[in-house]
Amino acid sequence: MAQIVAGIACSHVPFMASEENWNRLREPQRNNLRAGFVRARQLLEESRPDVLITFADDHFDRCFYDNLPAFLIGVGEEAAGPAIAGFDLPSVRVPIAGQLACFILREGLEGGVDFAFSEELALDHAEMAPMMHLTPRWDIPIVPIVVNAFAPPMPTLKRCFDVGAFVGACVERWPQNQRVAVLGTGGLSHWVGPPETGKINEEFDRWFLKRLTAGGIAEITNRYARYEDLEAVAGNGGHEIRDWLAVAGAMPARMRPQVLAYEPLQAWFTGTGIMAWSS
Repeated sequence: MAQIVAGIACSHVPFMASEENWNRLREPQRNNLRAGFVRARQLLEESRPDVLITFADDHFDRCFYDNLPAFLIGVGEEAAGPAIAGFDLPSVRVPIAGQLACFILREGLEGGVDFAFSEELALDHAEMAPMMHLTPRWDIPIVPIVVNAFAPPMPTLKRCFDVGAFVGACVERWPQNQRVAVLGTGGLSHWVGPPETGKINEEFDRWFLKRLTAGGIAEITNRYARYEDLEAVAGNGGHEIRDWLAVAGAMPARMRPQVLAYEPLQAWFTGTGIMAWSS
């Protein structure tokens, strides 16, 4: 049977793809964040995953208002990226673990999670920017799951946690002997678009990281059950904590979370963090 061996949640600031943008950070922040990514990469490498499930959102470069699913899973042979060139992202093709992806899709249709699916899903900076630092060889087959954390109405925070838990349960039922890691990306607090571009709520970010580390899922999901309440304190970019909650939901009880790094990066307009789950 398959097993979940690691979990990572981190910000996906597109600026992190460029060494020039890293050099814009103050040295203590840069060193702390780099060390966090190094540790996260080490945890992934030590866990030896055969498959990486990703939870990430879209930025209107794969989905738009004419067709905007709450949850979308890629089931093709590979995912190419980036969907839109820019931010110094490399051109890549990443294999998709199609059998597991289709298993999760079918299990969802029978178990109350109606995933949309795509056989031609492209990768966004939401997956690619973190993967440049975590899986730079692009050789681990992925199961890409896109969560609508960009355009309201969105799935609730609780729903995202529950869908993550469902995916985790699917992995535990998957009959192949595979080691599976889970990556969720986005956030933390940031405001995209005027007049508040560049605003960061460090107090919220640290509160969220503390609650997530302590297992306070219900406190998070109850306090911010309405997307308007979350946006008021974490910005329109703060909705991406949905992807972190999906990872938390997927983790077995034996996995323990820890914060690897957090910095309120004014140069990147984003509260930027990294967490990991390991046994």
